[in-house]
Amino acid sequence: MTFKRLAAAALFVLTAASAVHAADEQSVRDHLMKNTGLRAESVTPSPVPGIWEVFIQDRLFYVDDTVEHIFSGSIISTKSQTNLTQERLRRYARENWNKWPLEDAVKQVFGKGERQVIVFSDANCGYCRQMEPVYEAVGNLTVYTFIAPMIRGEQNNREIVCSKDRSKAWHDWMRNGVAPAPAPADCDASVLQRNLQLTGRYNITGAPTFFFPTGDRMTGAVSAEQFESLLAAQTK
Repeated sequence: MTFKRLAAAALFVLTAASAVHAADEQSVRDHLMKNTGLRAESVTPSPVPGIWEVFIQDRLFYVDDTVEHIFSGSIISTKSQTNLTQERLRRYARENWNKWPLEDAVKQVFGKGERQVIVFSDANCGYCRQMEPVYEAVGNLTVYTFIAPMIRGEQNNREIVCSKDRSKAWHDWMRNGVAPAPAPADCDASVLQRNLQLTGRYNITGAPTFFFPTGDRMTGAVSAEQFESLLAAQTK
């Protein structure tokens, strides 16, 4: 066999072998299920060849082609000095903004309500209480509050979600200090546990924790000026 034919044959073998072992989205999903029993919400190539981005319960992990290794952390571009992982998380949050279960949130509209923010809050949280006048000050805002018993159990939280008008009960308590009426004995307050499960899913460890349509998130109380600057980014 001539060298030319030998080289051609070797190239064919290498190409065939790489085709057999080349990973694609479905094969990564299959390996992930086989090796871990976990189902991915999203599988895409990462900026690093041979490494895949895998979202599991809205958390980002990295895996190799056959999912023999799973790791988390940040990928940073030395060329652009950019945290590529953080940028990917922000983009993922923007893409999934409309998937929030807003039916479990208390909705408050200030002014025209054209801007939106999601906040995880607790009726017993002092910092959460500080934000109520801030919403009014910035205006043109719709606030979706996921009430979760993160601090001192369900007291006050249960009474509010069991109120006929949850939005009014929340505002009266958090803004004006008017205690909510006692909850009926047969009230279904399961929304509190659903919201608490979301705090675990999104690794929320403090209140208030905010999520913005831009993909950004923030924990803690801020001034009206600071909050306005975060909201203003929505229109850029």
